[in-house]
Amino acid sequence: MSQEQTPKRAEPEVDLSKMKRNAPAIIVDIALGILFFIVAKLTDLQTAAFFGVGAALLLIVIQQFVKSVDLLGGLALFGVVMLGISAAFAWYFQDDLMIKLRTSIVGGFSSSLFLTDAAFGGRYLGERLSRYMPFKVIPRRLAFVVGGLSLIMAAVNGVLALYAPEDIWLFYTTFGDIVLFAGLFALAGPYVRGDNLPA
Repeated sequence: MSQEQTPKRAEPEVDLSKMKRNAPAIIVDIALGILFFIVAKLTDLQTAAFFGVGAALLLIVIQQFVKSVDLLGGLALFGVVMLGISAAFAWYFQDDLMIKLRTSIVGGFSSSLFLTDAAFGGRYLGERLSRYMPFKVIPRRLAFVVGGLSLIMAAVNGVLALYAPEDIWLFYTTFGDIVLFAGLFALAGPYVRGDNLPA
């Protein structure tokens, strides 16, 4: 065993306190996704988008009175932004297809931001995102992986939005995409952490 690996062993591989601290925001993000799914099934995508952004605005108001728990950190804030974009697409285009494609459009845009950040060392997005990771990561690699995966997710969503039945797309965008992203991110985990690789 090399001497470089010894300090890594002395540190805990997983910091569960980070997961515990961000649990309320993660639960809120999942709840917003389920809400969108249920309303879309009972009505249509446009109504679901407007209903979702209304719930998100209510959540922002609640956060002003509940200071002890962070409801909008990390994933939840991103979910609120996505719901707002969904509502904007629904209002402007009045078209279900454009609402479906908003994930691809925003995913492509966010991918470019993360890849640009990675090119400059991950000093902004990569560094900020690393604070939510329950293990040590290299911010530049984290930004690069998230940017690449965002591009992949945008492409998958685009294919399903254009060619799959609405029920399949709705199920995927609510539940499947996070499973796919988590699986791909897990595969990239050793690279992001820098395990046995030069930084």
